[in-house]
Amino acid sequence: MADSRALLGRPVARNINESTSDKSIAFAAKAGRRPKLAVLTSSDPSSQSYLKTIRSTAKIVNCDTLEIPVESAWDLGTVIKALDSLNKDESVDGILVQEPLPSKINLDRLGIVIDPRKDIDGISPEQSGRLFRNHKSALAPPTARACIEILDFYRYGLEGLEVVILGRSLVVGKPAGILALSRNATITWCHSKTQALQSICKRAEVLIVAVGKARMVNETFIRPGATVIDVGINVDEDGKLCGDVDTDRIRSIATAYTPVPGGIGPVTTACLFDNLVRAAGYRLKK
Repeated sequence: MADSRALLGRPVARNINESTSDKSIAFAAKAGRRPKLAVLTSSDPSSQSYLKTIRSTAKIVNCDTLEIPVESAWDLGTVIKALDSLNKDESVDGILVQEPLPSKINLDRLGIVIDPRKDIDGISPEQSGRLFRNHKSALAPPTARACIEILDFYRYGLEGLEVVILGRSLVVGKPAGILALSRNATITWCHSKTQALQSICKRAEVLIVAVGKARMVNETFIRPGATVIDVGINVDEDGKLCGDVDTDRIRSIATAYTPVPGGIGPVTTACLFDNLVRAAGYRLKK
């Protein structure tokens, strides 16, 4: 089999950003201001790198940002107080909490505090419930949504296919499965306790990998002709970015795959801002 097709994220992100920009301009014409994203920022280097991407994308899609650095000395009460203030701020349409957080601060706990109308990261129980019920107003976690957006853009349909998801986090694995299920795929979730992991993954016509382990998935996991979506962002022993999939070893087996970097990442940011503008629009109607 010839080398598989690389599903690049930038064309997908560009397409989403163009639509988001149009919606943002329409919102500003009605509201008299641009949609605003508030970010509780982390000092972690990878988070700071993502923050730069957020700033540049905000300019592209005609949105504003507000950055609130989370200090290492902050406790849960301090973070909750900051979120309460943002919940009440009518100029803020979306709230994003960057990880990693200071020790003893649980993101799940913060998901309960964030106003669901401003929860563009999809971590609140209300947004999770909307996604579970396939409600049109659901704001799906951006990375999970990015997996589906890439497949849609490159015309890889999911209906009737067997989709295996390696990972069960609240922000990627679980919601990605729900989104695929809404497209009439048959879903299997795998995790650290799954037995016969490789054989289950080899059943997948579409394999979504989100485990956070560099190059864990190789050719022994891949069904010939499968499409592989790599969500992982890792740094290898040489200091280079790599995914959870060893792309060099799966290229001759899979039909298509997302590269790292350059795959899911740009689409995730685009989905984040599309969620922001949708949230702003919903709040404007109420």
